[in-house]
Amino acid sequence: MNNRKVNTILILTILFASMTLGFSTNNAIFAASTAEPTLERIMIDEEEIDYYNFENNTVVTVEYSVDRNIEVDGVILVGFGSELDLDPYNSINLTYSYSLQDRTYYIGDIELFENSYFKGYGWIGDITNGTYEEVEEFNHLGPWHYLFVNEVGVPPQFHGIVNATSTGGFHTYYAPANQTNTTIVISYRVYGGTEYDNVSLVYSVYRDKLYNASLNIFDSSIVFQNMTYADISTETYVVFNTTIEFTERTLYFTANNSHGWDTWDDGLVKDYLNIYAINNGFDFSSDTVLHESITDVDEVDIIITTKNSTESESFGIGYYVIESLENDTEIVSWTQIEGTLQNNYTEVNDLDFNDTIREFNVSLGIFDVDNIIYFEAYNIYYGEFYNETVGHYHTIRIYDSEPYLELFPVSGSYVNHEDVTFSFNILLNRGNITEILLDYDDGSPVANLTTLEADEDDGRYYVTHSYPVTTDDYNVTLTVTTSLGTFNTTTNYLYLDFDAPTLEITDFTNNITEITDGYVELYFTYTDDYSGVWKVTIDWGDGIVQNVTEDNFAFHYYVESGTYTVIVEVQDRGGNTFSTSILYTIELPETDPTEQVPFAALSAFLSLIFLGCTVFIIKKRK
Repeated sequence: MNNRKVNTILILTILFASMTLGFSTNNAIFAASTAEPTLERIMIDEEEIDYYNFENNTVVTVEYSVDRNIEVDGVILVGFGSELDLDPYNSINLTYSYSLQDRTYYIGDIELFENSYFKGYGWIGDITNGTYEEVEEFNHLGPWHYLFVNEVGVPPQFHGIVNATSTGGFHTYYAPANQTNTTIVISYRVYGGTEYDNVSLVYSVYRDKLYNASLNIFDSSIVFQNMTYADISTETYVVFNTTIEFTERTLYFTANNSHGWDTWDDGLVKDYLNIYAINNGFDFSSDTVLHESITDVDEVDIIITTKNSTESESFGIGYYVIESLENDTEIVSWTQIEGTLQNNYTEVNDLDFNDTIREFNVSLGIFDVDNIIYFEAYNIYYGEFYNETVGHYHTIRIYDSEPYLELFPVSGSYVNHEDVTFSFNILLNRGNITEILLDYDDGSPVANLTTLEADEDDGRYYVTHSYPVTTDDYNVTLTVTTSLGTFNTTTNYLYLDFDAPTLEITDFTNNITEITDGYVELYFTYTDDYSGVWKVTIDWGDGIVQNVTEDNFAFHYYVESGTYTVIVEVQDRGGNTFSTSILYTIELPETDPTEQVPFAALSAFLSLIFLGCTVFIIKKRK
């Protein structure tokens, strides 16, 4: 290995070592800043659990970890109950378990005989030089890990409800709407409790504010109502209930006692708050008043239909508008318009209860053809904003209010007969046809075809008109008016041509002399003074028809002897034709069957070449 390679390897080794040492030093300095332990898991008989209520005298094992890069001298559980203590000197010590990667693990047991709470505490050097575990607020009681003993007391658990029916949804019940002073009885049970416990039902019209109350963030809309002993007691729990008057469209509730808020799930205390809802079938949706295409002359009116809303809340429409599907330029930014109450009535629902229906109207204005409007309804309830829960915006496309017309024969057509049949299509985006006029432009009165009925098979309108037998052109105009007050007109140019074109044969092979080689020539001229020549053809009389449009010369080969009548025809754009004919006599020479044909000579020649090649190859081998 040369010196240059040795030096390069040495430099790279030194650079890598310095970077590695630098990173290690930084990590050590950062890790040494705290001895805070982290709860890894809670176990019973080495099985990890995720619930927090237990039978009396259950042994619970907790496992903590600390940063392995620092020299933590110990980890202690501090807390209250079941031999836990807030003083680190007197609480439960965890023992070293093992180390893995960058963490060191400690483990210890708690025998539960009362409701308890704890957190970890790790220290370096002196026990007073420690760091407490940071615990998020759990169970809505404070920053601790809580362990409940069923026989001692746990948070209240929902027991039942009277005068409200389960909807099958998550924690949601239905109470009939518009029933004056609907009385709802709500019950909770308390395991290990007595009839003298203090249990509160907590309710509000706001779900979020109810959750905030469980975190000691209170609002004036939150009601705490004491529950009374329901005279129901079993070996494991007692029941409390309370009565409320359900006068809102939706009401949310939960409960708490001195041990916390309702966090039960499948018979076990968990770590989330249970919030139940009672509703009266409230719902709201929006749609266009016109249940058909909306055009550029229509006011865009939206109707908001609410079921079992209250008189104190308001509804409106939020919308924005883009130019078209092809151009998404926003021409109206997001705008909100409050609705105006139009109708208020009741209807009987499937459960034989009366639903109050309120309808609100919102007018967005008039828009241009192809504009796209996106909209949804909103609701303001006790000062909070709610969107219509359709999952997507409603869409309106603005259509043309004028009728779309198709008139046949198409513009530029030529005909050569006086009776002309016209047909037309009328397509409407909205409205009805109020008048159909067809002007034939020949001096006759404009035809009013309003009562004409469309064909059942193709939906088109058909009418026949007789023109003068005179070559001329006409501007045929169709005008259609609609019930929207709009109209459209279309004009087609129609040419009537009764004059035939002219045709002259200027030169051709003499038809008296017999043609012995089968070759003939033909020269011709043609004209049409009005509509113009459309097609010129020559029928050579032997089954071949040749298109010679725009030509004045043609030739042809006959392969059999005989007499042939040749027809030359010219046709103008109106369909008028003129033709002339000539006669050719073809007399081809007869072929001698014994005469050697070129293919025989070619075959003999190829045979000589093959024989020569064979002799050459034999000599080459010798």
